[in-house]
Amino acid sequence: MVNHSIKSVSASNSSHIVTAALSLILLSGFTGTTQTAGAKAIAQNTVVKQDVPKKSSEYGEMQNGKDFVATMTKAAQSANDYTFKCIISTYRDGKVIKEGGQFYFKKPNMMKMEVTNGAKKGAVAVLGTDGKVRGHLGGMLSIFSGTIGKDSNMLRSANGFSMMDSDYETLLRDLNKQLAEGSTCIVTLTPVAIASAGGTKQHVIEVYKNIDSDKDKELTQRIFVDVKSNLPEQWNLYKTEKLFSSTDWKEVKVNIGLTEDDFSLKPKKNDKG
Repeated sequence: MVNHSIKSVSASNSSHIVTAALSLILLSGFTGTTQTAGAKAIAQNTVVKQDVPKKSSEYGEMQNGKDFVATMTKAAQSANDYTFKCIISTYRDGKVIKEGGQFYFKKPNMMKMEVTNGAKKGAVAVLGTDGKVRGHLGGMLSIFSGTIGKDSNMLRSANGFSMMDSDYETLLRDLNKQLAEGSTCIVTLTPVAIASAGGTKQHVIEVYKNIDSDKDKELTQRIFVDVKSNLPEQWNLYKTEKLFSSTDWKEVKVNIGLTEDDFSLKPKKNDKG
């Protein structure tokens, strides 16, 4: 019965069904499951305990970080392709929303996001060389695919950021813009051991927005940077000095020779790297 129903739909109606399905369900910000109060408290304490804003830095002596951000920007620009696992925790309305996926990037501007856990496991979105975003749902509904508007809210995660802005270069371009518009940043003089990273040494950047004067600033971002690659491993966002969103990059692989075939909506036979 199911197969017969699918075959009997006209091409025009099928297109409308795909669009409607994508509008209602597909990727919806790649939102995963919302945790229970108990699980939320554990997850929230795990992150917040390791990273709470303080009036004086807990990472030792720090210096102006503008040059270091420039170094990070060059590192991002030198990457022809890369892939990583992305884990996002967004704290909103007393809840923590967990999202995750596998991200792929290839110059000049090809991107792919596979939802790897949560309620929408198996959903995929791809930005192709033609500048269009295509996607499909997970499970049995993966047979339906369609085009999504590049700026669609459907591509936004719970923290408000779009998958289309998740590549390193775009993130750092936005940070540089903030610095040009008056925000300031500082970085640790040397890499420091980070408890939340198992004691691994990382560079730490703090970004502040000036409120009234140089003595009255608001912490807006804290970025933990890999020592070898000069690329971010964790990027925390704050609202009124409270942790709002924490993004982690895991299993980062850079310049591994991704091809256009890796940006197909079809499942890959083998992973690169």
